Order: sequence, then structure tokens, then C-alpha cells
Amino acid sequence: MSSNFEAKMLEAFGEEVIVEKGFHTDLRAWRIPRFIEEYLISKLCSNEEENCLEKIYNFLKVFRPSPEEKDLFLDKVIRKGEIRLLDFYRAKVDLKRRIYKLEIPVLDIHSAVVNKSVIKNYKKLLTYGVWGIGTIRYLGSKKEKKKDIDPLMLTDLVPYEVTEVSLDEFKERRRLFTEEEWIDLLILSIGLNPYKYSSEEKLILISRLLPLVEPNLNIVELGPRATGKTFLYRNISPLVRVISGGVVSPATLFYNMRRKTMGLIGVMDVVVFDEIHYVRFSSVNEIRGKLKDYMASGHFERGKKQATSGCSLVFLGNLDTADTDPTDIFSDLPLFSEDPALVDRIHGMIPGWRIPKVTTKHLGSGKALALDYLGAIMHELRKLDMTEKARELYKIEGSPSIRDEQAIYRLLSGMLKLLYPNGKIEGENIILISSLVEEMRGFIREWLSSMLPEEYKEYVKVKVR
Repeated sequence: MSSNFEAKMLEAFGEEVIVEKGFHTDLRAWRIPRFIEEYLISKLCSNEEENCLEKIYNFLKVFRPSPEEKDLFLDKVIRKGEIRLLDFYRAKVDLKRRIYKLEIPVLDIHSAVVNKSVIKNYKKLLTYGVWGIGTIRYLGSKKEKKKDIDPLMLTDLVPYEVTEVSLDEFKERRRLFTEEEWIDLLILSIGLNPYKYSSEEKLILISRLLPLVEPNLNIVELGPRATGKTFLYRNISPLVRVISGGVVSPATLFYNMRRKTMGLIGVMDVVVFDEIHYVRFSSVNEIRGKLKDYMASGHFERGKKQATSGCSLVFLGNLDTADTDPTDIFSDLPLFSEDPALVDRIHGMIPGWRIPKVTTKHLGSGKALALDYLGAIMHELRKLDMTEKARELYKIEGSPSIRDEQAIYRLLSGMLKLLYPNGKIEGENIILISSLVEEMRGFIREWLSSMLPEEYKEYVKVKVR
């Protein structure tokens, strides 16, 4: 990346949200996402990588216990009365006791309490949660006697992520970059080297961000392992939850009737089913029925609970080459294989088999947008609707169904938000976007045509007006 481009970035966004992408540390032992890693690098490090790693490791040893150190830290808070921890904190209201109950995941604590002043300053604790350094105070024997309350209180919090962003400022900054520069900035910001990908590959990579900016967007991506599918979703935002294997229940996804708590779809921006071939559902028929309703309307109900959500759904699967027979795409997925109506509610498929596996040469280096800032902006872009602009710019030829139209214009809206958030839509990628979206929806229609040939006869095309 040229020094002139980096200077333009710094001038446009300022040092607070621009970070160095060249440092790649292995912090899996401390169970923190990449956007927190970037935050630590920006706060603790200079440009000397060796010294940087040492500083980060020393910091985490003090503030982030490993699983086997949990009891050591609990012992420390009893003896000293107070400790500070780096963790993802989330609170909920206990109406009966008129208190705020707190989760401290790194200590496996689920019923601590929060000082009201902390809630007042950081309302996000009650919604999506906050990564940060928390001051945890031991409350002593009085609280120990209260049922279901752990005698720990969060008395102070220093966020380690962006808590407020301005979408208007972000849109204004877009005008300072050419179309090519903006695309390269997005690619580099998600940790990849834009110079190692073709124009088509860059747009496919950017299409992975669609569920983050477009509410109620449902996509599938099939592609080889090690292309960065899961890594992106797991590391870009705390509002994205990745489900990898295991058994998924209706309570996990929608609503837990016993605990009276909302499931992932009710609180997240995006829920990702990773390696969907291996995910198992405790009640396939119930989940299929509820997903079918939710993916069409954004509404779900379980028991007496009714709710709406803008959560987008992503289904990831491993595939080394494109299947020539579209009937094979969903054939071994029990959730989809028996229900074309559910497949029809998937808006598009990302052709991940066209993305090369990530090697050292594909990793980005140089300055770009911090992931926590980018993730926060993605959340704000969900509030922006570019569907009408998409309808003005593009037309659909053929015999599209209502769901085809909804899917295509929703995909187009998301792409326009990502590439032209300021609404000034111009450049050579306008045509490439139409081709990509046509293909993404086309894969879904091909499979549906194989199952229901009378309903899905004609191929649908997306053209620039």
C-alpha cells in the first residue's frame, strides 16, 4: 500500500480508527477476537513487532486469565477485594430484585451485579455487551447469602472497542476516495491484501459483509477451507455469533421459555451456522418451521413470546469446486433438502469456490480501518435503506417471483451501502455488482428449478438501467 494512500486514510479518518494490519499475533489461548487484538496493538505498541508481542502477552497475563487460572483470579479478588479483567461484559435487568445481573465469561460467572453508574454510562451493556477492562469488587459475606447472586460487582469499565460512531462522517469520508481505493480499503481492513485478488474476487470478498449491513438478509457461502469465511465473521463484531457444529435448539435460536430469555436471533445482527453440514438441530421440524416464518417476515414466536428481529442468517459450508448439478448443493443438508420453500427464503449464494485459499501472501499489511470501528459502522449501515436507489439503478429481466425481487434488491442495496455509502453511485463496478447479484440469486433458482421445474423455468437477469 503506497504512503500516499495511507496518508489519505489518516487525513480522512484520523489516527483513532486507523490501525496497523501487519502484526499477526496468535492470541487463541486468551480467547479474544481480532478486533480486540487490533485495539491492543494500537494502544500498547509502536512499530517494533517483537516488542509489541511481548507487551501484549504481558498485558494479557495480568488482565485475561486462562481457563485453568480462573480460580486463581477468584482467590485474588477474595484476598485483595478487587481485580481488573479484560472480558466481554453483558448485563440484564432483574426486576424482582431491582438490580442488574452481570455475566463475566472469563471467570464462568453468570450472576454478578453491576453498579448503576456503570449502566448509566454504558447502556450497551444491556443490549449487545461491551469488551473492556472491568473493575470487579468482592462484596463479601452479605451478598453470599443471597440466592442466585455471585458476590462480585462491576464498579468501573474502560471500553476496549468503539462505542459510538458517526455514520454521517463515514459517508462524508467516502467521497475522498476513488472507487478502486475504497474497495482496496475495505479488503485491507478485513485483513487481506487487495493486490493479490482480482476485481471479481474482491467483490466476492466484500459480499461477505452483506449480512452485516443489510438486515434480514439470508445467504449461503460454499467454498474451500482456509479462505477466511469463518475468520471474518468471528472477528469483525461482537454482534455476530458463530455456531460451529454441535446441537442447536429452538431455545438457543429463538426464545428460551424456561429462562424467559431471548435467543441469538433476537439479540444479534448476524447468526452464522459454520460448517452447516455438521450442525445438528434438536428439533429439525420446529426449527425449520420457525426459520421459514422468520426468514420471510422477520417475525418469530415461541410459546407465548412474539418478537421481530433484523438478524441476518449465514450458512457456511465447505466445497472445493462448484457442483455442476445444482440438486447436490443442499442434498445432504437435512434442514434444506426436504423443503424448497425454505431454500427460496435464502436470498443468494456466495461462490466461495472462486476465492483462493489464504496464504501468507494474501495477508494484508499496512494501515487500514480498525475492525471494531468497521464493525460498528456496519451496524449503523443497517439503518440505511438503499432499496429504492437499487430499483432506480437496476432492473430485473425475465419472470422473477416476488421473492426473487426482494432477494435481488436486498442484495443490491447491501452492495451499494458498502461501496457507495454516501449515495454517489458511479464507477465501473456498477455493472460487476449486477452480474454478481444475478449469479448469487441464480444459484438458488437453479436448485429450486431442479426441484420445481414448472415454477422456476426462466433464468432471471439483473441489468443496469
